[in-house]
Amino acid sequence: MVVVPGITTPAGAFAFAADRLAAFAGDVYVLDMRGRGCSERSPSGTHRASDYAQDVLALVEDRGLDDAVLVGHSLGARVVAAARARFPGCGSGVVAIDPPMSGPGRRPYPIPLDRFIDGIHGARAGLGEQQAREHYPTWTDDQVAARGHWLGSCDEVAVVESYSWFHLEDFPPVWREVEPPALLLYGDESPVVTASDAAELGAANPRAALASVAHSGHMIPWDNLEETVQQIELFTTKLVTDTTHTTTNGPGGT
Repeated sequence: MVVVPGITTPAGAFAFAADRLAAFAGDVYVLDMRGRGCSERSPSGTHRASDYAQDVLALVEDRGLDDAVLVGHSLGARVVAAARARFPGCGSGVVAIDPPMSGPGRRPYPIPLDRFIDGIHGARAGLGEQQAREHYPTWTDDQVAARGHWLGSCDEVAVVESYSWFHLEDFPPVWREVEPPALLLYGDESPVVTASDAAELGAANPRAALASVAHSGHMIPWDNLEETVQQIELFTTKLVTDTTHTTTNGPGGT
């Protein structure tokens, strides 16, 4: 499994969920997107979803992960969808968790940019855990500590440009081109992907499955890790079952 986190979530801050996914998925690779965590910084003008999708493809090719399931949250959901849409053979399936629905003529992303930038500066000043506790009071101590530790590694250029592209690119046309198997997960309390947004995406790509995660805002893996993992496990189990069925019962199968 290849996981791409959100706009200010380096891989280390997603480890709590990756550990749970690894229990059934085996090897789980969580990508430090360019400009986050331990990855190199990238020059301005190179932070569109399609740029990050190229990085996902490079990882898949380098590690021989052609059959990996691609899972992305928030910005990462846009990225894995772009990877699957642009390169239909990339991965065995895709799970998009609460992709930003802002775009031309749409409502803006509900979290203001200055909150991200202030958070990065605060983390570098040693205030990361304090700020995380204020913004995410339901998170565990480990989740808060990981957020506080890793947030300061995010490059402002990468964050600002990624945020700008939230509003300059429309997601439904990308989702329309995503080759199944595909699953859209959205929080039942999310301001980023509302029920009407989910219905729009369902109409855009009726080949993809849709599922809401209960008691969840935008930060779905943090808000309801159990149901998030269950939904992804069901999706991957169905992938294996469908593949086995095709192999044993398809034309010429034995």
